Amino acid sequence: MNVMRLKQLLCYVWVSPITLLFLPLLGVAKLSGGKVTLHTGVIEICDGWLGRKLHHGLPLFGAVNAFTVGHIVVGVSAQHLAASRCHERVHVAQFEKWGCVFPLVYGLGSVYALARGKHAYWDNPYECEARAKAAEYSPVNPTK
Repeated sequence: MNVMRLKQLLCYVWVSPITLLFLPLLGVAKLSGGKVTLHTGVIEICDGWLGRKLHHGLPLFGAVNAFTVGHIVVGVSAQHLAASRCHERVHVAQFEKWGCVFPLVYGLGSVYALARGKHAYWDNPYECEARAKAAEYSPVNPTK
């Protein structure tokens, strides 16, 4: 096994408790007419009840295009997943870095933003990082 494959396997293991916790979302998606696909090593879920729920809004967050939990990304539709893929892959990398404590760390990032009089989502350092890195991979710069 080469080093890159071993590293990726360790990332899956490191994040697996979070991914496994949210694996039932696959069943919810399939039972409600949603779609489940595997894209670049990440499970992507869209449409169905989950897609409608995201479109109409989540408590505390409102309407969102997509969200990431471990190696699972849930989006409103396939188009929303494609449009947010770079951003959500940054969150996957953040989960791979922090493992099971990432939800806590992310929450603390929101508390930090609020304590500075900023917005809990838009000024969360992990969202800022995701937006910045996703912008690097825009269609204007397809080589990255």
